[in-house]
Amino acid sequence: MQKKEITINIEEFPEELHYIFKDTKVYDSSSHPTMTVLYSELGYYVKIAEKDMLRKEAELTETLDRNGLGVKVVHYISADREYMVTLPAKGEDALHYLDDPERLCRVLAETMKFLHSRPIDNIPVSPCIETYAQLEKDKYLKQDTFIHGDFCLPNIILDDWKFSTFIDLGLAGVGDKHIDIYWALWSLNYNLKTDKYTELFLDIYGRENIDMDILRIVAEVETTA
Repeated sequence: MQKKEITINIEEFPEELHYIFKDTKVYDSSSHPTMTVLYSELGYYVKIAEKDMLRKEAELTETLDRNGLGVKVVHYISADREYMVTLPAKGEDALHYLDDPERLCRVLAETMKFLHSRPIDNIPVSPCIETYAQLEKDKYLKQDTFIHGDFCLPNIILDDWKFSTFIDLGLAGVGDKHIDIYWALWSLNYNLKTDKYTELFLDIYGRENIDMDILRIVAEVETTA
């Protein structure tokens, strides 16, 4: 995750957050066009978005944190805009582990299987499903799995090859596992500059749990939506 040092006006933020930015360096580490992510050297990430864009993510992040899968939410504030403050994840994103692709495939597939085995009671439907509904493709999908929704290498944090936590949970919720499988394969292929590890990932995840026809439908939707 790239960080660029910036200067901010502390008065533009809710008073509850002033201590996070006071007398310290602040960096912009945004990667999404509709959200700003700031990092304070005091050890906090601050995600900022328009109203009604962060509430569900904050709730899901807290749920995952209680299950040892997410970062700690320090503040969620809904004012002129929404603010979600989290502690840093322990470790580094999976992009730092590209030197051993086979091991990375194994860790990612096992991590995904673990996430997909989590209970879905009281978990909202993933926003991903809305895209499929608009395209009248939702009839092909199941809503029976806790998915990340954007299961890409930058969103999976590892600590010395061991899974640490998930970040960027704006698309998480109940959905179809093939959405996560597609994005994991896409991210591996994109970052490794080859698709030679696709078969290995599918083997480790478990081909008996994958419907290749559904995976092709997901690929079609995700590449055209």
